[in-house]
Amino acid sequence: MPLNKVGLTINSRMYTVVSDESIEYMEMLGEHINEKVAAVLKDGRHIMGEKPIVLAALNICDEYYKLLEEKSSIDISEMGRIKDENAVLSTENEKKSEENEQLKAELERIKAEGIAAAETEAIARSVSLQSELNDAHTQIKFLESRIKELEGKNEKMKQDYERREQEIFDMIDDAAKKPANRAERRAANKRKKQTKTK
Repeated sequence: MPLNKVGLTINSRMYTVVSDESIEYMEMLGEHINEKVAAVLKDGRHIMGEKPIVLAALNICDEYYKLLEEKSSIDISEMGRIKDENAVLSTENEKKSEENEQLKAELERIKAEGIAAAETEAIARSVSLQSELNDAHTQIKFLESRIKELEGKNEKMKQDYERREQEIFDMIDDAAKKPANRAERRAANKRKKQTKTK
């Protein structure tokens, strides 16, 4: 996937971001961060430098962690319910299998006794139970596929979270490095001036 490069203005500072996400998506992230920075500054506290961005990033992380925890609890709850349903169906399936075997044995007995009417009824019951057994198998397969789907979603959500978290940390690192670079340049200029004065 090709990488997209976009300039984002965050808290009146320009940052260049490179990502495989769309430009529109990255701009939306920048707008969201600016909204969080504005919310931090709106509290009335006198905050200078990169601190508003750091506090905004912490607020975003807090929101994301809470949403992730809420989503995970919902998925785990649904997965538990599906597993419980699967266990119930498996138990019913075993009972129907046992009943089917009993009916087959009864059918064999009836055949041996030559009772045609009872044989017909037993065959009909056996066919009906086999149909119910097939339905139970189908339902179990569906529930198992649903469990795998939810597990896959959880894994993808975890990977997305780790990638988003790394992007936020990278932005914080970039923001922290810029003031240090400016301080080093000022110190270098000061040394040059002192050398010229001597």
